[in-house]
Amino acid sequence: MPKTDQSKNRYLSLRIKIWFAFILIFTPVFVASYIWFYLYTSEKVLNSISEDLVQTVGGAIENMDVEGFVTLYEEESANNPLCPPALGVGVEDSGYYPENPLYWEHVTWLSDVEKVEPEANVYTYIKGDEPGEVIGIGSSGALRDPVVGFKFCQSYTSTTSRIYDGLSQRVDVWEPYEDTYGSWITTYMPIHDANDKIVGAIGIDILASYVQDVQAGIVRNGLIAFVISYILIFGLVYLMSGIVTRPLIRLATVSKEIGDGNYDQDLDALDNLGRWDDEIDTLSDTMKIMISKVAQREQTLRKRVHQLEIMVDNTKREEEVKQIVESDFFQDLQAKAKNMRQQFKGGKEK
Repeated sequence: MPKTDQSKNRYLSLRIKIWFAFILIFTPVFVASYIWFYLYTSEKVLNSISEDLVQTVGGAIENMDVEGFVTLYEEESANNPLCPPALGVGVEDSGYYPENPLYWEHVTWLSDVEKVEPEANVYTYIKGDEPGEVIGIGSSGALRDPVVGFKFCQSYTSTTSRIYDGLSQRVDVWEPYEDTYGSWITTYMPIHDANDKIVGAIGIDILASYVQDVQAGIVRNGLIAFVISYILIFGLVYLMSGIVTRPLIRLATVSKEIGDGNYDQDLDALDNLGRWDDEIDTLSDTMKIMISKVAQREQTLRKRVHQLEIMVDNTKREEEVKQIVESDFFQDLQAKAKNMRQQFKGGKEK
């Protein structure tokens, strides 16, 4: 059944409908694009950092004074009772900073390597006597203030990292792991002497928090760009929807005026000023033709109604006259008038 109470219908403009439809359709696309961008960029950042670590540690070994590295440990282990550390001495109680010039040359070189990758910690070590034990040789942190990293001849055994495996092969640890010094991603690579014998290993760490900060920066900057572009695009859509619906709103207004009987409407403003016509132009032209035909039909109907009113009035008068003529009163009045005329004529004849 048709609705009888039009006032209860909720009104929502076509412009708002178009705007909401665009938001509903493209918001999931924007969100999916942002998630893809974040995952893709995060992966690229991690790959870039990991490739830098591999290249840095590879370049470091190529330029390393391996002979001085070996000689340093041989001299210190022969002349200093603290090297190697005594059995059972832990990481906190072992290690020292020797006065040996080879040591300071070595840590200076490690510091130079660190300058290539400023966020990294670079260190060297050799195999210890205990299973899984490594002995620190040098660290780029030895020249920092405060001093950090491996001391010389410091014993270290890790159950969370793969530092020991680095003495036999290159090991890349891209999943962050934790030790007593923090959370890291690392590359380890064995050091070979001139006879291709493994004499130690080099490790290069980057704090996992650095990678996380980079990823967080991507999230933050990407989100800002996403929100700004989202607002701009949907603002433009709102403006464009107004441009698109303005002729339709004008046509709706014209239609209402026509419905109220006002046929004097200017539709020229709706004509497309461009080279190509569209559906609005077609509808405008159709509306013009419709207005002309409706106006003509209304005029014709008005004339016909006027004629019908005249005919109805004449018929009504005839009916009223007929009713009067056929009434008993009128018949009686006619009979009396006839008698009076006859009497009048009879009187004259005498």
